[in-house]
Amino acid sequence: MNRREINAIKAELGAYNPHPDGSNSVPLPPQPSILPGGYSDTMSERAARKLNKIANKLGPAKKIAGKILRFRPKKYIDNFNRFPRRHLSTVSFKPVNNPEVSIIIPVFNKLELTYNCLKSLQENVSESIQYEVVVVDNNSTDKSHLLANVRGLKYIRNAENMGFVEGCNIGAENSKGEYVVFLNNDAMVTPDWLESLLRTIKSSETIGLVGSKILYPDGRLQEAGGVIFKDGSGSNYGKFDHPDRYQYNYLREVDYCSGASIIIEKKLFDSFGGFDLLYAPAYYEDTDLAFKVRDHGLRVMYQPESVIYHIEGATAGTSTSSGFKKYQAINRVKFIKRWRKTLQADHLSEKDLYLARDRSYKKTALIVDEFLPRPDKDSGSVRMLRMIKLLQELDYKITFFPNHLAKDGKYTTNLEQMGVEVVYGPATFSKFIEQYGKFYDLVILSRPRIGTSFLELCQAYCTKAKIIYDTVDLHFLRLGRQVQYEEGEMKKYYEDMAKKHEIIEKDLINNSDVALVVSKIEADLLQKDGFDNVRVLSNIHEINDSAYDIGFDKRKDLLFIGGYDHLPNQDAVQWFADKILPSIVKKIPTIKLHVVGSNLPEEIRKHLQLNKAVIIDGYVEDVSDLFKSARVFVAPLRYGAGVKGKVGQAIEYGVPVVSTSIGSEGMYLTNNESVLIADEVTDFANKVISLYKDSKTWNKLRSEAKKSLRTHFSLEAAKRDLETALKD
Repeated sequence: MNRREINAIKAELGAYNPHPDGSNSVPLPPQPSILPGGYSDTMSERAARKLNKIANKLGPAKKIAGKILRFRPKKYIDNFNRFPRRHLSTVSFKPVNNPEVSIIIPVFNKLELTYNCLKSLQENVSESIQYEVVVVDNNSTDKSHLLANVRGLKYIRNAENMGFVEGCNIGAENSKGEYVVFLNNDAMVTPDWLESLLRTIKSSETIGLVGSKILYPDGRLQEAGGVIFKDGSGSNYGKFDHPDRYQYNYLREVDYCSGASIIIEKKLFDSFGGFDLLYAPAYYEDTDLAFKVRDHGLRVMYQPESVIYHIEGATAGTSTSSGFKKYQAINRVKFIKRWRKTLQADHLSEKDLYLARDRSYKKTALIVDEFLPRPDKDSGSVRMLRMIKLLQELDYKITFFPNHLAKDGKYTTNLEQMGVEVVYGPATFSKFIEQYGKFYDLVILSRPRIGTSFLELCQAYCTKAKIIYDTVDLHFLRLGRQVQYEEGEMKKYYEDMAKKHEIIEKDLINNSDVALVVSKIEADLLQKDGFDNVRVLSNIHEINDSAYDIGFDKRKDLLFIGGYDHLPNQDAVQWFADKILPSIVKKIPTIKLHVVGSNLPEEIRKHLQLNKAVIIDGYVEDVSDLFKSARVFVAPLRYGAGVKGKVGQAIEYGVPVVSTSIGSEGMYLTNNESVLIADEVTDFANKVISLYKDSKTWNKLRSEAKKSLRTHFSLEAAKRDLETALKD
């Protein structure tokens, strides 16, 4: 077939649905109503338009879609200054003997701002956290001394203005928390501010300091982590931009975070002697601290879920020629002199901001798929998520580009909190790859539609990248196997689809540097056709040891799980319920079949509900209890390709499997040793009945299956296979 004919098929399948009823092999996220500026379906259209209008103009605003912390107008401040005691009496903190966190706030005048700051702490920090608040007053000339009357507040007053650096150090010296948080008094915190900081710094022994996302009072972004360039100049990443754009909302390693809101272990802070007095009274002390943390072998992280509003310059002013602000220029010279070697060896120039914004830039990977991984809904997503984790272990910084570009709720957030940059909002792949493709070392295109749409663009713009095509499963093999179960026009349709997919998939494999398949059977099939760039990266499973403590007598019933947008799962559950289950129920009248999984078509649901032996559990976010209680897992798949994540998942939880040949394909399972295999109705029913009643066979099967899973589908095996694919 010539290139023109192949391109015609690509055009046909570029926006294809593999099934004539319009369904797809995966559920698609809802299409957002994208508004100018990028804010979409997470708030009302009216509010979103208001927010986008502000963000696009980058001008001042009084409120942004209800998110703005309403800093008090002049009239209120006058009222506060007339009755400060009355207002301060509304603030109190629970006395804590052994705080986990000490929040240190240096102040000089601006009592009304300090009040707002304290009030926001009282309202937004969870009482589940044991924390103390330490205010260090640098000899204010207003009525800040009244803070000594705030219940539960540790108030320290210096005899003179010691500046920010020494004020913070004095606060740390007088704190008792395991962690210290430095917070500017002209800031106001939001819900989950402290929880996010604390959760992040405790999540890994390699993290030494964590900073917040900082917004202006009008809602514009002030800083999403800091960048220091090779010449010592700096950038508050994202300053003045829209705070909800995707590039500012994933956990990432940075050069430094502004001292307006950071957390660090007190023991580590003390080991550095606190903020360095070289930078007294203020400026560059936070940057210097971050560099010391990194020099200590630890990471500095930006946590976007920790958010403060900050009035930049409210205390120190904004002019660099007078007051404390003049020390910004003075201290930059000191900073460059101290860290010159590090800057030259380990930092980039300003033109490389796209890489410099994330310190894990040394190896970069772009993954493109139809949608975000939804590991609670399909096994392909479980594989993708674990592949991402393996790439991170191999030191790749990952950008994930979902073709549908919707901000997909918890699935987006989960990836972002893993440190994955997830693209969403008003973007097109062609513009994205044209602008950023040159920065990527690795590109993974997942599934045929993605490959046909984007491979040539990646080849044109990702000039230094290895391009991997991930088949997920061989679609042409699955569609070809489906043909024998169809009739009439549907049979012709699937025959045509199988032929066209074979052409497209083999063309994608041929034009990629490496192609991934999930089973050795598929690899052997392609290698027979002359493809030498095919590598196996199968599903990845982790044994649930506690589930193996639950024995035969403590389990009952049958279990089947699947995503029912996938036609093989629809066929399997109907075939089993209609043809096989009745024979089983005759022998074991109390037995039930649990049908678990998302997007079960209503027609099938109604049909299954007529069977009293069927329990439709539907979508279950955490399926652990179902697997831990099931005695036998059934995989009655009559067609399909790849390896079946459901079978591996059953073995993870110690549930022996009765399967068809297709269901167990590629799983390295042996009939009557680690699985029972049957392809005919009567044989399948008899094997389920036998296994359900025979504890000896039951224990043998799950023991052998466990060994096989550990050998062929462990994280270690997958990491080894992935490293091999990346080296080829």
